[in-house]
Amino acid sequence: VKATKIETTDTKATYASEVYTYEDIVKSGATTIYDFLSQNTSIVVVPNSGNILNQVLDMRGFGFEKGYQSLVITVDGRRLNNIDGNPQNLSPIPIRNIDRIEINKGSGSVVYGDGALSGTIQIYTRNATQTNITGSAGNYGVTTQSINTGASFDKFEISGFADNYDQAGFSDKDPSGKRNEGNRYSYKLKVKYKPTKSSEFFIEKEQSGSDIRYQNSMKLAVFDQNPASNLNSSNTPTNYQESLTNSDRVNLGGKVKLGENVETSLDYFHENRESIIFQPARYKTDIFDGNITFTKGSVKFITGFQNWTGNREQDTGWSRGTAKKTNNGIYGQAYYEFDTATISLGARQEWSNYTFNGSPENYNLQSYDIGINKSINEKLSIFSNYNYAFQTANIDTLFNSIGEFNGFIDPTKSKTLNIGLNHRTSNNKLAITVYGSKLEKELFLNPVTFANTGIDKSTKYG
Repeated sequence: VKATKIETTDTKATYASEVYTYEDIVKSGATTIYDFLSQNTSIVVVPNSGNILNQVLDMRGFGFEKGYQSLVITVDGRRLNNIDGNPQNLSPIPIRNIDRIEINKGSGSVVYGDGALSGTIQIYTRNATQTNITGSAGNYGVTTQSINTGASFDKFEISGFADNYDQAGFSDKDPSGKRNEGNRYSYKLKVKYKPTKSSEFFIEKEQSGSDIRYQNSMKLAVFDQNPASNLNSSNTPTNYQESLTNSDRVNLGGKVKLGENVETSLDYFHENRESIIFQPARYKTDIFDGNITFTKGSVKFITGFQNWTGNREQDTGWSRGTAKKTNNGIYGQAYYEFDTATISLGARQEWSNYTFNGSPENYNLQSYDIGINKSINEKLSIFSNYNYAFQTANIDTLFNSIGEFNGFIDPTKSKTLNIGLNHRTSNNKLAITVYGSKLEKELFLNPVTFANTGIDKSTKYG
């Protein structure tokens, strides 16, 4: 596992984890990453307000309304959490292009910072050096096309991916003659350069988008009679809600080994995205992520910094203007391996700043993590982990359901204790974790005022 950016075997990790390889994914028969996570892992997956192209993940009972904001997801180290109210979009990731999925539960706040209350998910993709083309067709006009290809030239590797999904809709036509139809696309080109055996650099260009119509709310009696109905809660035919997104991303970086025991890496990510649901809005995100790792004998240590800046610009509606959020964090985490035990200790300092049309708000935040793993024998190990984490509101959460400025919201803070075991044989792998979390100011949407706020105190256990 590489959840903390330092490799170790999952049976020696001081945190709860699940690991799924490319072979596991292929054997599952899943056709999308959402299918695989739903059917083969501890993650719960549901469509986002009926939008099957951008679904919501729930881990450890944080719920489907705001729970995805309490989970950090990365792809090849790039953070997918958005500055807006949309969940992390996994749709553009072709499932046959995934090399490994790691799920880290109840930990990760030191390395990943803001939002890692319930844990983290790391997705690692494959660098294709051969060509694979797949396609499918089914009921309701569902078709998929996917191609990944690549080649290696001495010190260069080039890989490209293209993926497309279409559906003609599963419901009755609305007054405009449309069903809840939709499509998505994703194109990516990556060039990697390895000047030496101990260094590599890459640049990646990606474009993706989706156009989906999904059903509005309806009465239970209407649903029982006809789940494909377009009647709303007043039994009136309505047009389906349309959601449009377009994204243009650039990711570049590299890593260099500075000696036998030291390695450093630096990545930069930029995204321009337009989202049209109720009102059109433009989003811009910039991320810098750098770290240095030191490994010698029984000692492993990582330290790094992250800068994350996001802007939301809106020209129409209630909240015209620019909202900005900036996070700056520094961290350090260390591991020491004894003959039959491993201990870990880490801490993080983060500064989170907001502005909306000149009004500022600032937060000074900390997180820490301490863990231990004890090997009983070659097959059995036990571990315990205590994690303190925080979560700040994304920019869209500062506005209510009709777009009015909701006001700044205090960060959520959590204290989580994990106790578990890992048992592995040549044929079976068993992992059990008991956990409890205490939270302050857990983020939720008030169903009466439709404003976002925080619960004073809440608990989760399982």
